[in-house]
Formats: sequence, structure tokens, C-alpha cells
Amino acid sequence: MTTPKQDILGDILNDPQTGRIRGIEALNDLIHACAEPEKMDPPLPPEEPERAKKAAPRRRSAKGRRRPKKKTTHYLAREVFDGLGDAKENIRELLPKGVKSKATKSRIVESAVRVILEDFERKGEESYLVRELSKKK
Repeated sequence: MTTPKQDILGDILNDPQTGRIRGIEALNDLIHACAEPEKMDPPLPPEEPERAKKAAPRRRSAKGRRRPKKKTTHYLAREVFDGLGDAKENIRELLPKGVKSKATKSRIVESAVRVILEDFERKGEESYLVRELSKKK
């Protein structure tokens, strides 16, 4: 003789007095409210291929937030990696209380790369970047 299986999920979800699922009315209201066309956002237009290929300069949006960033992976010499961590901690000590969280390794690297690329744009062959890469080790 087999024993009937217990419906554990039913026991959890169903109200023992009414036998109905708790909160089902609120869930139905939410589903129907979200499904009404006038309450839904219009679909976004497809992105133009030309716009997607152009690299736009980084600017802050109206709300002060930065545009999404791209994740990238690069290898650093051990001493540069260690120096980056030390610099982050030292910079945090120098910053005022409200902006200490802005001292991240990503922001430090981004700032440094921006500076070195601006120098390269201005000086070209005479830039620090070209001189460093030209050195024989």
C-alpha cells in the first residue's frame, strides 16, 4: 500500500482557512496592471550601426552618472600592481570624507591612461609613452 505524497509547496502557499493561494489577488492585479499597453514603455528603437561603431567621448549624464564602461583585462608587472594598491590607499587618505570611495583602482588606472593618451595626442613621437615603449631593457 502506498502512502499519499504530501504537497509541501501547497501547504506553504495555500491559506489553510480558505484553501486559496495567499496573495493571489495582489499578484493578479500586478500582472494585469503591467500588461496594460498604456502603462508600458514604448520599445526602444534599434541602434544605428554607425553610432555603435563611433567611440563617443566620455561625458557625465544629466544626473551626474557616468556612461557604462567596458570591462577589460590587462596584465601588470608585480611592482606596478602592488604600487596601484598602495596608491589607492594613500589617495584615500588624502581625499575628503565624502569622496574617499572614488579612489578605486579602476578610476586610478582610467585617469592615468587618460593622461598618458592626452600626452601622446599632443606630443606624438616625443610623448612619454613612445619614449617608454622605445626603451630597450
